[in-house]
Amino acid sequence: MQTIEKETAGGGTLPPVVVPAHVAQVSAADMFKPPLLQRMIVGSWVLITINTLIFGFVIFLPQFFLRQGLTIANSLAYTLVLSAASLVGCALGAYLSDAIGRRWSIIGASVVTIVTGYIYARFNAASDPEIVLSVGFVLIVAIYVQTAILFGVYTPELFPTEIRLRANGICNTLGRGATVVSPFIVGALMASYQLPGVVWLMIGLVVVQIVAVWAWGVEPRNRGLEDVATATA
Repeated sequence: MQTIEKETAGGGTLPPVVVPAHVAQVSAADMFKPPLLQRMIVGSWVLITINTLIFGFVIFLPQFFLRQGLTIANSLAYTLVLSAASLVGCALGAYLSDAIGRRWSIIGASVVTIVTGYIYARFNAASDPEIVLSVGFVLIVAIYVQTAILFGVYTPELFPTEIRLRANGICNTLGRGATVVSPFIVGALMASYQLPGVVWLMIGLVVVQIVAVWAWGVEPRNRGLEDVATATA
């Protein structure tokens, strides 16, 4: 062993062993106590929101276009153009999550979602195709920036290692629950308020998401898991 140490040190002296600071272990019960309770709320709400945006808006795009007077062929063509924005959004989300951080990427994409969603709902695909496609493209990009970060990066990073899978599983269960409920809500809103009603549902969810991530979310970028586990917003 001494021979190996000497070879590793190159004839010098090995640096002293660095003992990491002790991190208190957490249990499943701690998920429902501050500060992890706030992180559970953040993780659950952001996944409820993004699942509603996808399964209550994105997958309904062909139906929205048909209700606005487009033919089936044109509806599918418009949907194809907007679906291409999802690839751009995921790539942009992957870049921004490390370039400017998870929290500000989520908040920024949420603000873009609100602005473009408001504009999108004011125009008709049959009479204003250029505006609907251009604004809709940016809207879908913003939604999928959130998708890439929330599903792939941010939510698992909110929790300490000991409870990460369990806590993330609970958040995803609530998020997937939104995929069951949201189509029925969207159907009712479409029947009563048309597309603007659906968009205002989206805006309401995203506004709450901004507040939750800003107030209780942590920034994991360039930080060790132990540091993130004990960090405050």
